[in-house]
Amino acid sequence: MLANSKSFLGRLFRRAVQMFHVLIGVVFLFLTIGMASVSLKLWQEYQKMPEQSTLNFAMVIVSVAFSFVLFIFCLYTFVKARSVR
Repeated sequence: MLANSKSFLGRLFRRAVQMFHVLIGVVFLFLTIGMASVSLKLWQEYQKMPEQSTLNFAMVIVSVAFSFVLFIFCLYTFVKARSVR
């Protein structure tokens, strides 16, 4: 009886950890989508006035790189959720 409850609690804990990783992955996915939309807005502003400054172009590059890193984190947490032991 006691061994059965330990295995149940172990499975329950693993599922809770798995759900936590999935939720964090979803948060990173939403942050990625938000950052991608910011990158698109910055790019459109740069397209309207490219002669204004190179700072706008630098901000586009930084925001694209940051959204790429967020996407990598998103993928990593989804993979981590599948491999909880």
